[in-house]
Amino acid sequence: MPLAGEDRVKLQSLQEWISLDLELFEREYARLLSGELPLLVEISEHLRRGVGKRFRPTLLLISSKSAEEPNAEAVFAAACVELVHTATLIHDDFIDEASTRRGLPTVNARWGASAALIMGDFLYSKVFALLTARQRHEELAILARTTHQMSIAEMMQLERRRRLSQTEDEYLGIIRRKTASLIEASCEMGALVNPELVEHRGRLASFGLNVGLAFQITDDIFDYEGDLRRLGKPVGGDWREGRITLPFIAAWKNAGGEARQRILDCVAAENNGGNGADHWPLVCEFVQEHGGLEFAHTRAHHYGQAAKDALGGLPALPQREILAAAADYVLARLY
Repeated sequence: MPLAGEDRVKLQSLQEWISLDLELFEREYARLLSGELPLLVEISEHLRRGVGKRFRPTLLLISSKSAEEPNAEAVFAAACVELVHTATLIHDDFIDEASTRRGLPTVNARWGASAALIMGDFLYSKVFALLTARQRHEELAILARTTHQMSIAEMMQLERRRRLSQTEDEYLGIIRRKTASLIEASCEMGALVNPELVEHRGRLASFGLNVGLAFQITDDIFDYEGDLRRLGKPVGGDWREGRITLPFIAAWKNAGGEARQRILDCVAAENNGGNGADHWPLVCEFVQEHGGLEFAHTRAHHYGQAAKDALGGLPALPQREILAAAADYVLARLY
């Protein structure tokens, strides 16, 4: 059921408790993002103009907060997480040959594919160097494991490109590694620097994993239901790039042979040089008619509830209520 208007959670309301922490995060992120070479400075300034939701740093800073004054190590860790996230977006746009991101030209569109590839690598390697220099070994281990998982997910997506028979388990394996793992890492890293929650780092990690799954499923729903204004990038991108996501997987499972054949004909035409955008209305209709969106909504709510359930064992701290509201925010984006 759609949430009532008064129950909708806005991201800004989640960030009120950590407003000062986020101000310091923005300064630290800008400082760490840049480099000593003129081209690095130019690209970094461009990236800073395309401000995202800061969802991952928000969860990390909420999880880490144990006093009124911001925790410098948490602010640093949040900036490192956002650098990793930025690197993933640059590489995603490179792989997809995307022209826009957050309403601005992508790095590959403006500076070329080589610059995009190198910039993403620069950010990944810089994070590892920064964490090593700061002797934040546990955070380094978490982000090393996470970036490894994200790389595997990219290869899995490449292997399964346009594979219409992909299963829900295969899809979940990809999004768990590609999206949910970094949100999971953010929450666990926040707990590491919070003396009141460090012993509950596993619960915070589980919360982040399930929120991340819900987050990606809602994003995949947006690709069918959203618009350019809300997303900052064109809708239908997953289909055009050959990514088979949960709404389609569910519809394909439910559809009969005749309906499936129409989609197979579209794919054959695209493989022979046809324009995927020409078939997008038919694909949307197929997903809608065969229950794909309804099923995806149900699964997003399932993981949102699982995230809130993971908070049940936390002590009665502000984080428990605020993080539960963050799970509601992810689901409220759908309405």
